[in-house]
Amino acid sequence: MTGKLLVALAIVTLSASAASAAHHRHHHAVNATAATPASPPPMGLMGGANSGDHAMYLQNLHDSGYNPKNDRDANGNVASQ
Repeated sequence: MTGKLLVALAIVTLSASAASAAHHRHHHAVNATAATPASPPPMGLMGGANSGDHAMYLQNLHDSGYNPKNDRDANGNVASQ
């Protein structure tokens, strides 16, 4: 019984290995970014954030009526909307 189980396990292992080897293909892609000249970044990615951006973000939150005290209930849990 143990011998039959061992043979069956070996057959399943080899068939799975052969199936995965059949799906394996080699693709030699050319690095497309190396061939293109340097170009400016897309719109919206022109530099990093600065403190003025953060201050404007906070001011916009305040102007829209956002109140961080309403984020949590009396027990300290995140309040549901």
